[in-house]
Amino acid sequence: MTQNADSMAYQGHFTLRRLHSLTGIIPIGAFLIEHLLTNSLAFFGAERFNEQVHWLQNMHYLIWLEILFIFIPLAFHGIYGLVIAWQAKNNVISYPYADNWRFFLQRWTGIITVLFVLVHLGHFRFAPWFGGEHYVGTENPFALTQQGFVDIAPGGLWYPIYIIGLATAVYHFCNGLVTFCITWGVIISIPARKRVTVLAAGLAGLLLLWGLMGLHGLKHQESTPAPIPADNSHLVQHENGLPPLDS
Repeated sequence: MTQNADSMAYQGHFTLRRLHSLTGIIPIGAFLIEHLLTNSLAFFGAERFNEQVHWLQNMHYLIWLEILFIFIPLAFHGIYGLVIAWQAKNNVISYPYADNWRFFLQRWTGIITVLFVLVHLGHFRFAPWFGGEHYVGTENPFALTQQGFVDIAPGGLWYPIYIIGLATAVYHFCNGLVTFCITWGVIISIPARKRVTVLAAGLAGLLLLWGLMGLHGLKHQESTPAPIPADNSHLVQHENGLPPLDS
């Protein structure tokens, strides 16, 4: 009886670990790429940024796509990731090998990223639920996003805070991509692992570039309003009144 219970517990833990690994790549990793690419358009001015955000706002069934493919996977990945980090036994002091350091950094960047995402979503997305400011609008999301950054940390402090959050999220995703390929048997040899590691590092560099472009644009570009579409499609409101994530 005890052996059966232990076996079921192990199987349950194994399944949860696999789901945790999978959700970190699909859909959370895919969303991270899309989010940073969209925000990078701020580097080219308010009009480009607003055009893309308006397009996202007018997607059919957007709120359900967000709930099913962003919020639920993100909640599961974050909560179970904290459980894994709590149970992890780090030994980088005794065995300072590269793999041990990657294991150590994966856990700690995960913890920092969870805190960062909670603050980011709480401020930009869910604050109106609790009587806070509503930073996303249909006419000029760029200007409202700029104001949101100023309000979250006045005096320009938001800029280094978001650079740290960006770096930890990108490292956690790209290092997790290598781990995912190993765990799921996508790569089984040392040379293949080295190639995937190089590709993941290249992806990390690209994502960091996009993120920094977005932050730089939101800090320095003028928030000139984008032209209002003639068909007024940008005025469509979602049934629960929530703004989209890309802001």
